[in-house]
Amino acid sequence: MSNPASTVEEAEALLNRCKALSHRVSIYAKKLVGEQDALAVEIKSLQANLQSLRKAKSAVEDRQEQQQISELLSEAAATINGVGPGGDLRRLCNPKMPRLLSLLLGDKVSLVALRKDQAVGIREEYHAFRNRAVGIMGTVPLLLYSGMKRADHVSVEGGKDSISLTPALLTGLQLYFAWLCYFYVAMALREAVLLVNGSHIKPWWIAHHWWSALGSLLMLALPISSPTVYYFAESFMLWSTFQAGVMLVQNRYQKRRMYTRIALGKNSAMDVVSGESSGSAGQLLLLYPLLFILQGWQLWIGVDLAIKTWPALVNPEGWLEAERCQSDLRGMRGTFLCGLIFAYMALRNSFATIATITEKRQTRLQQRRQ
Repeated sequence: MSNPASTVEEAEALLNRCKALSHRVSIYAKKLVGEQDALAVEIKSLQANLQSLRKAKSAVEDRQEQQQISELLSEAAATINGVGPGGDLRRLCNPKMPRLLSLLLGDKVSLVALRKDQAVGIREEYHAFRNRAVGIMGTVPLLLYSGMKRADHVSVEGGKDSISLTPALLTGLQLYFAWLCYFYVAMALREAVLLVNGSHIKPWWIAHHWWSALGSLLMLALPISSPTVYYFAESFMLWSTFQAGVMLVQNRYQKRRMYTRIALGKNSAMDVVSGESSGSAGQLLLLYPLLFILQGWQLWIGVDLAIKTWPALVNPEGWLEAERCQSDLRGMRGTFLCGLIFAYMALRNSFATIATITEKRQTRLQQRRQ
């Protein structure tokens, strides 16, 4: 048997160690907060000095000196915004959370990663999640589309020995729409966290994922047995397969280019591959046509659906009372909304891509002039 006296001494020693460690953690936390507050004040002072020097630059008469000042100020701004070894310095100044994150998590939750390895880990996990999704988006819709075409052929031929597997296909469609809803919500949340930690993702691409999640949720709520919903699902499955191919090209070509630009100090360490990421001239000759084909196809599907289903909106049946059992008004009205969302996203994606091309061209012209 152990000595009771020695056991009591060990317990007292353990208690003292716990209290001492807790005290050290408290001192460390206060020191960390104080240092962060001091850095935030200094960062805001640098931003104010940067703005004042930009205004004073116009008073310089010598054009060569003015250009030199512009280059120095641009480099200083890039360092503050994330090109330097400390990452985006603005994240220490209590950055404002995106609105949807505030609605979901509240205003008091801090999503800022102070350690660089943690911040880079968030970016790498984002890329890994995106890469895993490409495999699902490339295979599942293709299998569903092939099964739906086979079911259509069986129903037309009317073969007694053939099995259409229609119930399994409809269940597969619903599961895929549910997965899409999860995927787009996860992408939007992950990109919002990256934005808080210094990434330069354009706000539209985050909003694009929320719109996509809304469309997926709407499709999930519609009657899957509706002929109109089934018609849209066939087109959507084929388009989704092509979208996965475009994402694969983005991941394959743009990721290397992005890491090269980060190493050269031309991009923030938190920047990620997105719909507008940069690439070399040869890569963009392949990527941009694919993006415009994808967006044009998406616009055509959305407009085609809206044109074919808009008469259901003016039909008074089903608004104030239940519609007939044989009616497809609910499916047509829901699909009409999906068509509008689809067309809206296609147009906004096209505008964002064109704006990126214009911005890159202006940047190259400025570099040649310098």
